[in-house]
Amino acid sequence: MPGGDFHPFFFVVIAAWILVCGLGVVLFRKIVYSAVSMIACFLGVAGAYALLNAELVAIVQILVYVGAISVVIIFAIMLTEVQGEEFRLFFHRQTIFAAPLAVAAAVVLTALIVSTELVDVGEKSLNLDVHTLSGLLFNRYVLPFELVSLVLLAAMIGAIVLARRGGEKQ
Repeated sequence: MPGGDFHPFFFVVIAAWILVCGLGVVLFRKIVYSAVSMIACFLGVAGAYALLNAELVAIVQILVYVGAISVVIIFAIMLTEVQGEEFRLFFHRQTIFAAPLAVAAAVVLTALIVSTELVDVGEKSLNLDVHTLSGLLFNRYVLPFELVSLVLLAAMIGAIVLARRGGEKQ
């Protein structure tokens, strides 16, 4: 690894944090708790990037996902949640079928990752410096970057419209 700062113990701790927070996202009964767990998961992913010496990606992870997307999601939850009534997630009835499928998918993906030599490819791809990566992001891929912001804006407008319709019926 570049710089020689990689510590497997810390990586395992961060990976366990991400796994626990990811499980919290899908297992909490209250959607606000799931959103907070999602923010903690995003922070764990940023920590993993930082541990792998990808500081720019870690900072972008914090700015975009923890900062912007999490705020939009919590704002949408607060706008659309019915006051005085417990918000029940519709997919809890399918948990008995989805959990074994998710575990099987995780086992298959883990077996595939262990059986391939992805580490060599990853070490070669970490040779991008910050200037090259930021140049690609803000020059070559600026249009997809801006399209994502338009999608987030459309989601925000949709949440506001849904919240206003709910308020007019009462």
